[in-house]
Amino acid sequence: MTTSTTELRTITPVDITNENFKEWGQVVRLPDADPNAVQVNQGTAQKFSHLAEFINLRPAHTDSANPNPTLATAKANIAIFKCYKPVEAKTFGIRLLERHSYSSQMFMPMGGDGNGSYVIVTARNKVGEDTPDLETLQAFRCNNTLGINYKPNVWHHPMIVIEKPVQFMTITYESGAPEDCQEHWFKDDSKVNVSEEGHAAFVQLF
Repeated sequence: MTTSTTELRTITPVDITNENFKEWGQVVRLPDADPNAVQVNQGTAQKFSHLAEFINLRPAHTDSANPNPTLATAKANIAIFKCYKPVEAKTFGIRLLERHSYSSQMFMPMGGDGNGSYVIVTARNKVGEDTPDLETLQAFRCNNTLGINYKPNVWHHPMIVIEKPVQFMTITYESGAPEDCQEHWFKDDSKVNVSEEGHAAFVQLF
């Protein structure tokens, strides 16, 4: 259903923390203190382990007991996302959310200096409908020294980079099936009000 943009919800990002993001995944960052950190590389470095939980929900192999091609063996896809067009508008319209039903997805900025940032948007799954629940939409602001790791099946928006370009190293288990990445476009959802441009909500970036 088409509606005026003034009738749509606008959310404001909050600074991301381990606590406020734990429903959706983990913040990947250098701990302020870690009693389990160890000296490595002949005493020239410190190793901080198990900063996130990376999950693959697909079985180890597909056979007669598991013939579903959707659940075919997945491989870890280590990729680079080059987000080269920072958003300059004060508000950003949400047209879609996506999810990875069977895998975590980690984003780690490369060469982050703390002077650039990005915004992530998440939502819960609507009970009984298996679609994003816009009433639970949340936005988080991250500086480019912080990584994030989504749990499997979390609805989220593609990266919203602001201020300056950011390159991310990403890891996702993928099998090549459509379920690797499921997109939900709100303009195609008859139960959601959208603007003429297909926006279902807005994020106040600046």
